Amino acid sequence: AQLANLADEIAYNNHDIDDGLRSGLITLEQLDAVAIFADNRTAVARQWPGLGGRRLIHETIRRMINQMVLDLTARTRANIAAAGVGSLAEVRAAPRLVAYSDTLLPQLRELKTFLRTHLYQHYQVLRMTDKARRIVADLFAAFMADPRLLPPQYQARAQADKARAIADYIAGMTDRYAMREHRRLFAVGEIH
Repeated sequence: AQLANLADEIAYNNHDIDDGLRSGLITLEQLDAVAIFADNRTAVARQWPGLGGRRLIHETIRRMINQMVLDLTARTRANIAAAGVGSLAEVRAAPRLVAYSDTLLPQLRELKTFLRTHLYQHYQVLRMTDKARRIVADLFAAFMADPRLLPPQYQARAQADKARAIADYIAGMTDRYAMREHRRLFAVGEIH
């Protein structure tokens, strides 16, 4: 569980950097203020002078992921050896074993702070989050008020546990499908 948590964090943070750059919500210049990105971008530029655009971004992110994985692996191995664990019970009783080094951890905190400030709290992201929250709430309320609006297999499940069936139906929707369902149910003048 400890490893899965940090592996997810590596994937999400690096994917979010790429998404933020693609969307224009963050820039390379802004990211150059973040040590782990700047150091890896500098290494890429040194190895491949003149490399730019998507290729530069891809290679920088690839190197960041590699750096994080190697650091996490080395520190975790050292922690496991120091703890002397040999069984699942000993792992559960041990202090946290999966961790980054004291050298990399501050850089990762800086990256997370940057992403929170410049991407996750960007006004355009907050607007989309608010819209998504309203769409989900509207769909849930409409289906709770009239479960006959659900597809047949969810109507049957709703007889036993209406809220759970509706939540499962909505959770299985893609963003586009949820928006389309919302339009079908709430757009005036459209009949679907």
